[in-house]
This record gives sequence, C-alpha cells and structure tokens, in this order.
Amino acid sequence: MFIEPKRYLPPLAAVLGLFSLAVLLPAAGQSSADDSYVRALGGERELFCDDEFVASMTNCEIQVHSPTRENVAILCDQPWEGNGCGYWTVLYDEQLGLYRAYCHAWAQGVGFAHRLVYTVYESKDGIEWTRPNVGQFEWEGSKENNIILNYAADGSECHDLSPFIDRNPNASPDARYKATGAAFGEKAGVFAYKSPDGIHWTPISDQPVYTEGAFDSQNLSFWSEAEGKYVLYYRIFRGDGTRSISRAVSDDYIHWTNEGELLFPEGEGPKPGAQYYVNQILPYYRAKHLYIGFPARYVDNGLVKATENLPRWDLRQGRIALFQRFGTAVTDSVYITSRDGIHFRRSNDVFLRPGLRTQHNWAYGDNYIAWNVVETASPRDDMPRELSLYAVESYATEDWSRLRRYSLRIDGFGSVHAKCVPGEMTTRPFTFTGKELSVNLATSAAGQVRVEVLDENGEPIPGFTAGECDFFFGDTLDWRVSWNGNSDVSALAGKTIALRFTLTEADIYSLKFEE
Repeated sequence: MFIEPKRYLPPLAAVLGLFSLAVLLPAAGQSSADDSYVRALGGERELFCDDEFVASMTNCEIQVHSPTRENVAILCDQPWEGNGCGYWTVLYDEQLGLYRAYCHAWAQGVGFAHRLVYTVYESKDGIEWTRPNVGQFEWEGSKENNIILNYAADGSECHDLSPFIDRNPNASPDARYKATGAAFGEKAGVFAYKSPDGIHWTPISDQPVYTEGAFDSQNLSFWSEAEGKYVLYYRIFRGDGTRSISRAVSDDYIHWTNEGELLFPEGEGPKPGAQYYVNQILPYYRAKHLYIGFPARYVDNGLVKATENLPRWDLRQGRIALFQRFGTAVTDSVYITSRDGIHFRRSNDVFLRPGLRTQHNWAYGDNYIAWNVVETASPRDDMPRELSLYAVESYATEDWSRLRRYSLRIDGFGSVHAKCVPGEMTTRPFTFTGKELSVNLATSAAGQVRVEVLDENGEPIPGFTAGECDFFFGDTLDWRVSWNGNSDVSALAGKTIALRFTLTEADIYSLKFEE
C-alpha cells in the first residue's frame, strides 16, 4: 500500500466535499479516493482540470481558465438560416484536411418564421469559414445552399443532428460518419444516421433506436476507444422538472442499454436553479480516458428588477411578450469531467460567462458551446497551436445569429495554481510506462516549479528529489523534467510512485510520461 505523506484537504474538496470516484475504470468497488488504489497511468496524459489525480494540496487550488473571445466564425444571415441557429457540432476530418461545423438552422418569431433545416460549413484552418454548395435540397426554388437535411416543420422529424467521425475499427466506409438526431411526435426518440462523407446522410432505421428520454436538446453519441463501445448522452427531466443528463451504451449503434442519470457529488451537477440544457460530452483527444463536457446552465430568475438592466431591454420585452422565459432566462457554461463516463465532477467556477457587453449576450440560448474542441493554429504571431471552442451569440435576439470562436491553451481548461506563497501538490500513487516526464505548465517571471518522485512509502527517491530537480520557470506545453541534468525516468517504470510538485506563482495543466 502507498503510504501517503501528510495529507491536506484540497481547497476544491473543502468547498465541494470529497467524492469517491472510479478513475480510469478501476475494478468494481475500487475508488480512486481510496489511498490504496494505484492507478495504471501507462503513457496516458493526465489533466489537472479537476482534483481527481490529486492526493493533497497546500497553498494551491484547482483554477478554472476561461477561454479568450476571438473572431466571429459564422454569421447565420442567409434566408434558410436565421436567429435560431444552434446545437452546433464542430470537428476536424483528418482524411479531408477540413474542419466542419454543423447546426440546425431556423428563425424564431411569432411561431416559427421558417421550417427547420440542417446545414454544414467548412474551414481549412478552423478560423475562417465558408458555406459549401452541396446542392441537395431546394430552398425557394434553388438548390444552391449548404442544407444537408430538411426537417418537417411540425416536429415529426429530427430537430437536431450531432455528427461524429466513427473511430470504431469495424465501421464500414459508408458509415464513416454517424450521427444521432432527436424527434418528437409519433416517432419520438433518437434516430441513427450514417454518411460516407459527412454531407450525404441516410437514416440507419426508419424507427427510433432509443426512446427512454425527453430528447428536446442536443443528444450526442460517439465511439469510445477507452470503453470499446458507442456511448449516448441525452436529455432527461427529473421528477421536479430539472433538466439533466442520462447515458446509454451500445455495441452496434442500434441496440442501446440505459445506464441511467449521470452521478455528481453532493452540491455539484444540475439543480432547479441551474439546469443543464446541453451536455457536449466527448473524450478529450489528448487523453481519451478523460470525458469532458460543457453543459449550458439554464437559469430563470423570472421578471425581476435586474432583468430590466440586462442588455437590449427593448428586444427582451418582445421576447417576454411571446413567452416569458424567452426574455427572462439566461445561460452560461461550465465544464464537467469523468474518467468512467458515469461519475462526473463539475468545474468549481463558471467556464464561459455572458460577459460585459451591450448586446449579443445575456439571452436565453447564448453561450451554448458547440460540441467538440478542435486544435487549430493560432492567428497571432509567434504563438503555438491552441484549442478552438465555439459558442452561440445573438440567439433569437436579432434577425440572425452567429457562432463565435474562443481560444484556449492546449490542455488549459483548469490547472493546479499557486500564488506568491509557495505551494505543494502531491499526486495519487500510480505506475507508468515511458522514459521522460513531460509537464504542461506556466510560471510568472518570479515563479518556479520543482518535481520530486516519491516511492511507495511516500519517501523521496534518491536521484529524483526536489533538491536535485533542475527547477523550471517559463511557459511551455512540454517541459521535460530533469534532475541534475538527467531526464531519464525509465528505471522507475512499472513501480508504484507519486509526484510531489512545489510551485510558486505557477500553473500545472497536465503531465504525461513520453517514450
């Protein structure tokens, strides 16, 4: 058993309460919060967007890092688009060398101004976007548009489509892309679609493949390499009317098994005053065992004095006259994380706020983050590659809506953060494979970080102590830790160890043992 050094209650846990959570799919009944559990990290990257890999912290905390607001990626101002474009998916197709974005497009007013269609957009860099002329469906006498599906206006057909590229090695070429879509009416449920190219779509079945939910949201599915099966995350309503998230799994994308509502520690997760409208859960591409989602929180305080002080009271009054919650509800986004797909943690701070602006924000439907996070080059000089996220603006407020790009440091959702008072963080015990320890981290000019390796008894290992560590200051995605000039840790591979970081004015985002 690993004997942990003196344990301090992490600030995050002090606020949220400790929670026993299965990490990296341990054996049944075995919890990562049990100090006897030794993780088999292998060569997998671990992120510090939560404290699930943390045994103890002092003078440190998990800090959430909000993304930076960038350019307008897509302006939905065509006749078949409008102010209700939403439920976005953004992905990168390696075979084509293209980024793609998908959304359901409609316009909202007194009733619906036009029928719901589904549209596609393309980009070579994830920053500037165009509408491909796919020529499939007619709009006002012309097929020169980017419509890929044409839904019935009465809601009897699917109202959303969430495509993904199927990484299942057994996926057939005609189903390299798959997607789920939700329907209401006589055929209420989740329908399954397939496509060879992400443009031409056909239903896999003429009946819903799953019906145990509410589905009036963006319902997502994907092939999980970590679990070796398809996973579906979808909308449910609790008995008190709270919007929440549930999960089902499948081996063939047709037959699904309900695994129930997602589990959160006490005080986390959706609640009546902050419901989860979408979930946006997907394995993180640099750590495929880590599921990270971006639920939009739906909050409605009603028609109170503060409502009148929100941007564009004139437009808000019109929405209130149509349906009060359209003018009084507001939305922002948090992130959630899991290592087993069922037990989740919620970020200890908001991830995407509505922001200090005079329009295009503080409205019901804004700040919905698109499903998926993609890596892009930075348009700024002398900057490394970054993560691009995309979020809705001006939902149902103008005659159009738009999708805004946001940027974030790679792995930069959250970090172990220390201020000017020196801090210390010790990881949970683990084994690894690899030769060098790579850390994604940043310091101030006056800050620094050291690392020491502890044995299974919690004692520093000679040759890898903090005093021997070549301390780091700077900002990098890949610091190769060394001790007296030696970065080779292969002699410790397969042994039970832990890492103790000492840090001042620094952030540690992730680590990985590289070959």
